[in-house]
Amino acid sequence: MKSHFLIVFFLLPFLSGAQPPGGQDRFTFLTIPTHARVAALGGLAVSNTQPEGQFTLQNPALLDSSGRNHLSLTFVPYFADTRFYTLQYGLPVKSRGQWAVGLQYLTYGTFDQTDLLGNQTGTFTSNDYALSVSHSRTEGNFTLGATLKAVGSSIDTYSALAVLFDVGGTWRHPKKELTFGLVAKNAGFRLKTYFPGQAGGSPDLPFDLQAGVTVKPEHLPIRATLTAHHLYQFDIVYNDPALNVTYDLNGNPISKKIAVPEKILRHLAIGLEFLIHRNVNLLAGYNHLHRQEGRLATGSGAAGLSFGVAVQAKGFQLTYARALAAPVVGGSSHLSVKVNLNRILPKK
Repeated sequence: MKSHFLIVFFLLPFLSGAQPPGGQDRFTFLTIPTHARVAALGGLAVSNTQPEGQFTLQNPALLDSSGRNHLSLTFVPYFADTRFYTLQYGLPVKSRGQWAVGLQYLTYGTFDQTDLLGNQTGTFTSNDYALSVSHSRTEGNFTLGATLKAVGSSIDTYSALAVLFDVGGTWRHPKKELTFGLVAKNAGFRLKTYFPGQAGGSPDLPFDLQAGVTVKPEHLPIRATLTAHHLYQFDIVYNDPALNVTYDLNGNPISKKIAVPEKILRHLAIGLEFLIHRNVNLLAGYNHLHRQEGRLATGSGAAGLSFGVAVQAKGFQLTYARALAAPVVGGSSHLSVKVNLNRILPKK
């Protein structure tokens, strides 16, 4: 089974028609962090050593972070009237392995509809959504998981549909707090496009191949997570021709060269958890790609940085995160509530 799993990982970039980040223009809402803890840790997390927060939609092999009959809700008041909601629920199914369902919903609000002369003729809405079911199974120190997603998008009367899936795995050290994770996300096919006759296929899906490690050094109240993304392509730099082009003496454009260390750093995100109390964690993260893409000619400010706090009690956890983007845009706030329904609902 493990050999088949590795073959799938090797073939997924080709089966999904993987493209660099700049080439994606469909269902990119799937890259929004689905939990405040993930947002605070740099926006990415495919490994963890403790089942805190909910990481199922980041890596299905981390389904133990959901727990049976655990419910998690996340709310993100994004820019303008945009709102992002996430629901994750660990099904109370007594079987080998674990099951969970999820919902991701992004609404862009209501827009005015006008004719060619600018006269208002009504309003319309736009939204994206994904319904998912996940399953994982543990054998020894290894856990394998998969998520199947029905993804849709609508703009007024136009809509698009796709079937996507994630495949992930983790290895946990039997005695120490050390976990390695690997996941291939958003592979699949588009079933329907916005316009009839538009080419199908999957060249513009937000596919990603991510790997990460989480470790807590002994006797230190710190847990660190390092995640690498877009591993199927080395150069993911967007070289903006409006900003990164100079000219020689003959007026010929010369594209700015990006050094190899810079290209490597754009693949990395780091997150730190400061365990100041058994029920209170402070969180901080840094995503170099977000910083470089969010910077302005006048400076990058705090773009790429994130921070948060997680507070938990018996059967309840509250997490808040703030992720900073470009200086003018500001950032986004993420609020997650996790409830252990086993402690609330009456036992039969």
